[in-house]
Amino acid sequence: MAEKYTPMMEQYLNVKKNYPDTLLFYRVGDFYEMFFEDAVKASKELDLVLTGKAAGVEERIPMCGVPFHAVNAYIPRLVNKGFKVAICEQLTDPKLSQGLVERDVIRIITPGTMVDEIQDDRQSVYLAAIEDMVYGYSLAIVEMSTGENYVEEIDHQSVHLIQSLLKANVRECVVSSSFSEKLKNQIQEQGILISISDETKIDSIYDSLIIDIQKEALLKAYGRMLNYLQNTQKQALTHLRQPSLEKEEEALYMDFSTRLNLELVQPLRQSARAVTLWSFLDHCASAMGSRELKKWIERPLIQKEKIEERLNKVNWMMENMMDRSFIRDHLSRIYDLERIITRCAIGSANAVDVQRLGKTLAEVPDVLNRLPESFFPEFQHLDVLPDLFEKIDSALVENPPLLISNGGLFKDGYSAALDEVRSIQKNGQDFIMHLEAKERERTGIKTLKIAYNKVFGYYIEISKVAAQSVLPEWGYTRKQTLTNNERFISEELKAEEDRILHASQRAVELEKKLFQELMNSIKDQLWPLQILARALSQVDVYANLAEMSQKHQYVRPVFDDVILDIQSGKHPILEAQMKHPRYVANDIHLDAEKYLDLITGPNMGGKSTYMRQVALIVLLAQIGCYVPAKQCVMPIFDKIFTRIGASDDILSGHSTFMVEMKEANQALQEATNRSLILFDEIGRGTSTYDGMALAQAMMEYIAHVVKAKTMFSTHYHELTEMENYLDCVINEHVSVKQKDQDVTFLYKVEKGAAGHSYGINVARLAGLPESVLERAKDIQRDLENADHLQQAGFQFVEMKREDPMVSRLKDRLTGLDMDELSPKQAWQFLSDLQEEVKKHES
Repeated sequence: MAEKYTPMMEQYLNVKKNYPDTLLFYRVGDFYEMFFEDAVKASKELDLVLTGKAAGVEERIPMCGVPFHAVNAYIPRLVNKGFKVAICEQLTDPKLSQGLVERDVIRIITPGTMVDEIQDDRQSVYLAAIEDMVYGYSLAIVEMSTGENYVEEIDHQSVHLIQSLLKANVRECVVSSSFSEKLKNQIQEQGILISISDETKIDSIYDSLIIDIQKEALLKAYGRMLNYLQNTQKQALTHLRQPSLEKEEEALYMDFSTRLNLELVQPLRQSARAVTLWSFLDHCASAMGSRELKKWIERPLIQKEKIEERLNKVNWMMENMMDRSFIRDHLSRIYDLERIITRCAIGSANAVDVQRLGKTLAEVPDVLNRLPESFFPEFQHLDVLPDLFEKIDSALVENPPLLISNGGLFKDGYSAALDEVRSIQKNGQDFIMHLEAKERERTGIKTLKIAYNKVFGYYIEISKVAAQSVLPEWGYTRKQTLTNNERFISEELKAEEDRILHASQRAVELEKKLFQELMNSIKDQLWPLQILARALSQVDVYANLAEMSQKHQYVRPVFDDVILDIQSGKHPILEAQMKHPRYVANDIHLDAEKYLDLITGPNMGGKSTYMRQVALIVLLAQIGCYVPAKQCVMPIFDKIFTRIGASDDILSGHSTFMVEMKEANQALQEATNRSLILFDEIGRGTSTYDGMALAQAMMEYIAHVVKAKTMFSTHYHELTEMENYLDCVINEHVSVKQKDQDVTFLYKVEKGAAGHSYGINVARLAGLPESVLERAKDIQRDLENADHLQQAGFQFVEMKREDPMVSRLKDRLTGLDMDELSPKQAWQFLSDLQEEVKKHES
């Protein structure tokens, strides 16, 4: 006869077969338990004890578990390692169930759908759904914990796709079952989980969200995202905001490598002391403000009117310090409204969340009323939801319990029905106290007490010694014998117990009903709540930027069409970390005639810092912040390209030199005369002659074709002669002080070319053996005197720019298999090409 599992284990297996790619957290009483292979994996990843469970078959099955109240401490550890976790909950009350408790999965938690499981409130976790259009990719990207979402289109190139995913901090990608296996592997190599969903039809309840999305491919990507979220969250997504259509040309363009090189939101090297521009600037009073600031840093503005509008707001905050202090003080008392809204929408909010919502709403009028309409017109006349605040404030006690089942959420007087039941409870408790006193007096046992537990209910407890004197006429029935005590019940006690427990159960049921009514009131106001959350986060950023600008004595940037003139500019992070007067401020001046800055000098002299400093000042200005300088006049840049530092390509495993050339190529192809290019020692990844030839050719191309503002550092001192041949080139160098064979770095940028590289002097500072240093000096003299190092002549060579638009269109056309396109896709592809060409020509 075949062995059979127990009914509960059969139930587990039936649920598990529907979720084979998850770890199933199966609720049993006060624990979430895992069985079979899930238990083996979870015990290893979470350092849990792996035990066995009798399940009706001969061998015990593997099992481990975690307490239900501590589950949020365990789930993030699994999800951050790429696991999906399915929460299987008890759907019926075990006390009321006649047979097996009904159970099913109520939510699946994945790397891209975390809400309560996000451990750092300042961080955002994104999920992307991809539609492969054959000629391009359409993306729908969502931050589940806040409801933020947007759609975008990118070229049909794997590198562009992966860069877009990395730039957006995407943790999980949803693709169709027919999606390219090679590309799936490339995405997974970046630590991004791949999930499959083929359903793209959009339910009519989301019609209001997609009203502005016209293209079929974008609708398919958005539909794939919605269906995947509904399947994992097991409910409608009422908290999603209106999606925005992201366009690269509407913000300052920076590729992923540039963001990484400049350490905007992610450090190049992970360490406890690593500081990014975001972590340095972020002294926001709320987590919402921190996340909003991050978005500003990642997408600086390029429209002068919008930048000036932000600067005007920051300026008002700076000039009105008392108002700013008042606003920041009140903002510090608000909670993470965006994520509370989401928890309310998906039904995971508890009474503490709702109370925090009420406390946040209490602060909103004070914050918004302090803002003058002339500077902050968009924040005037917002609905601050006074009725909802009053409802929450009148409902909940000061310190409500996390669990509704514990009772005691609502204030006395909120509900007449609840007050009545509570009165019965209170009278019952008074009766128990009086009964205990009466029984002590009647029996003469002074240590007699009446207690309660969930197993026996109310009982009379007497010590072992006193229990020997219990008389039959007292009416006590022995219920349990312990080491030191005996427990009894009586008819009178049991009769009162029924009344008390019925009242307690009725109170909990009433509180559950009242809480659901309160939640429904909140859900009715999701849209205005989201508007308030957005307003509060932006006000927080303005106040924060004003605070930082005033604290560090930054100046307001002035915008000019062609001139970049920064006087006494400083690297914002280093200047704050270093004590005065150690930090050395530096100037830069580039204009329509002199736009290529060639920087020479020794390693460790500060060339890279100088270049980064200029880029960060530009970025600060274009997010609407004051900047670390005595004076800053600058154009509004459309793109920034960097090639700073030696590193292998994390996207494709290319060598350092290949990375150099790929990043340089992107700058040369994509930059305009309104862009900023930072090239740090281009060509060092190959031989001296190759490197110098490439560096010179790139400089000539920038000078004659691109005409972008460029900072170009080099060790090839021969290139300093280009100042005599190219009108746009200026020579600068980082100065050093040399005494005998010792050098001191002054970190000051001065006009003119460096005398030599001081490489051997720097090597001496590093502690190389003296014999190596002396031999290096001999070789250096021989090389400097050798005829074969005669400098090649500099001359103007006509260079023609390859139109990146032509190149891009060529790539898109030649890389397309027409047989794979449907007629509708072909028409859409042609329409997109036409739109792109028109935009380029304008």
